[in-house]
Amino acid sequence: MTRCSRHVPGGILPAVLGLLLVVHGTALARGPETGMPDPPRSENVPQERLERWRAMPPEERERIRDRYRRWKELPPGQRERILERNRRWRQLPEEQRNYLKDRRELLKDAGPEERRVVREFFARMHSLPPPARRLARRKIWEWRSLPSGEREEAMLSWPFYRGLSDRERETLRWFLFARPGDRHIGGDRTPRE
Repeated sequence: MTRCSRHVPGGILPAVLGLLLVVHGTALARGPETGMPDPPRSENVPQERLERWRAMPPEERERIRDRYRRWKELPPGQRERILERNRRWRQLPEEQRNYLKDRRELLKDAGPEERRVVREFFARMHSLPPPARRLARRKIWEWRSLPSGEREEAMLSWPFYRGLSDRERETLRWFLFARPGDRHIGGDRTPRE
C-alpha cells in the first residue's frame, strides 16, 4: 500500500479521479468575463455529468480546474504511472480493495509510533524483489484466516518481524489483521467511537 501524496505532488490522484468522474468531457477552462464555464466542447458529454457540473458551487469548480491544471503540468511519465496505478486498483477484487481501504483508515487513526512501525514495514516490503514481495503479500492475505496463535508463529518466519520489539509486533499485527472499526490505543484494540 502506498500513499499517493508521497509519490504525487499535492496528493493529486484523488483529485484527478474526482475530476474524471465529475467533469469528464466538459470544458475546464474559464469562460467569459462572467466567470461562467465554457460550454462542453464535445457533443458526447452525458447530461447528468453536465448537470452536476452546472450545479456545483463556483468554488468547487475552481478547485477542480486548479487540480486539472496541476494534472496537465505533470510530466507524461508521471501521469502514466498514476493512471496505471488506478487501473491496477480497479482490477483488484472488491474484497482486497475494501481491505486496503480499511488499512488506510486504520493508519489515519494511528499514532506517530504506530505509523512509524507501519512505514518501516512497507519500506522493507518495497525493498524486496517483486517475486518475494508478491509472496509476502500472499502470505499476509492467507494469514488473515488463521487463529492468532498460528498467525504469530507464521509471522515469526520473517526475519524482519523477529527483529521487532513486542510493542512493534503488536502494532504490526493490529495493522495487518484488525477488523474494520478496530483501532489501536495504547497497546489495546478498542472499537471506534
